[in-house]
Amino acid sequence: MPEKIEILPLEPDSELLDEIAVEARAEGYAFVDRLIDEAKSGENRFDRKGENFCGAFIDGALVGCGGLNIDPYTDRKVGRLRHVFILSRSRRMGVAHELVQHLINRSSAEFSEVRLRTSDQKADKFYEAIGFNRTTEEGATHKIQLSKGSSTITL
Repeated sequence: MPEKIEILPLEPDSELLDEIAVEARAEGYAFVDRLIDEAKSGENRFDRKGENFCGAFIDGALVGCGGLNIDPYTDRKVGRLRHVFILSRSRRMGVAHELVQHLINRSSAEFSEVRLRTSDQKADKFYEAIGFNRTTEEGATHKIQLSKGSSTITL
């Protein structure tokens, strides 16, 4: 386990994301490139009320990223976890868990629920292991209810 994982706000078009984009692309995932393109165009900057985008750092080096948006597939007070990616060298060290928990806690006052969509079996198992439930709702594969009045959650 790393000594210290830091989760810090990050601009979604930061040049720090270049290594993450390269590795994601090599693994067949285009969503990090899409994240950067959408941020540069202004389409999605994770800057609406309740939204946030962060990087996960170990020893000052960016090893992962992820964000939380307003879910466009529902008209309820729902957040959507997006663009979570951890570099392979830092997986299975608790980085993704800390990142997801941080993102949700930064937005928990705005949302009653957080949803996500994944087709990746490893991600599916990860999200279920940290408390997300599978769903058949349109636009999502997993969701987690947030406690009303709680400013922090523990996954």
